[in-house]
Amino acid sequence: MDFSILTSIIIPISIGGILSGIIAGLFGVGGGIILVPSIVFTLEYLNYDKSITMHIAVATSLALIIPTAISSSWGHFKKNVVDFNIIKSFFIAIIFGSILGALFAQKISGDGLRILFGIIASFSSFNMLQKNQFILGSKMPSNLSFNSLIGFILGSFSSMIGIGGGALSIPIMNCYSVPQHKATGTASALGLIIAIPSTIVYLLSSSSKYNLPDWSIGMVYLPVFMVFFPLTIIGAQAGVILAHKINGLILRRIFAIFLLIMAFRMVYVAIQ
Repeated sequence: MDFSILTSIIIPISIGGILSGIIAGLFGVGGGIILVPSIVFTLEYLNYDKSITMHIAVATSLALIIPTAISSSWGHFKKNVVDFNIIKSFFIAIIFGSILGALFAQKISGDGLRILFGIIASFSSFNMLQKNQFILGSKMPSNLSFNSLIGFILGSFSSMIGIGGGALSIPIMNCYSVPQHKATGTASALGLIIAIPSTIVYLLSSSSKYNLPDWSIGMVYLPVFMVFFPLTIIGAQAGVILAHKINGLILRRIFAIFLLIMAFRMVYVAIQ
């Protein structure tokens, strides 16, 4: 690998790492929303095989979400905005969904994953643009079947596209009148539950089936992980602090537009 090429992109990589951490802590949408496109664009810039760059990005993003989610969850826990009752209601189904989603993602083409990422990122973007959320109830449902279905959907789709789940879990919690700060804190913890089992699956994936780059463990690409790792932790703590100090509506809308552009770009690359 040409060292000069790595040097020329170290600044954008660093910015992507810090931003993903800040976004994870600030909005609770999961740093993967930024991590996945950042890793994909980096690998494509370095001329890696486009058929596998999305898989590498998803796996590496989930591995990075583990330290990010620990950092942001701890920050939110200290501020008493993590709802363990919600976590308990989704816990088993999320783990089951995360494992199956990670296994299924390996059977989908890179373009298929790009389109799925674009759809979910667009949903997250449109949700963040809304000032007032659609309300279905005054508290989270206690029905076991409903919570199991929601947990499975959160785990499976998140592990397939490399996000922490907040892009899906926060809108659900908002619909049932969970305060925004508590929804953000709880989503950070849910992201950790999603990331651990799915990362294990990706680490154990057989590299002989894919044209993976050197320094990969399964589908997790170690050089990208090592660069992003400290930056996402720093960013997550900064995001937690900002989340409790600012009115984030304008910032959310700016980020939502940026996210929508990235979603369209992902879909465009897949269909061209």
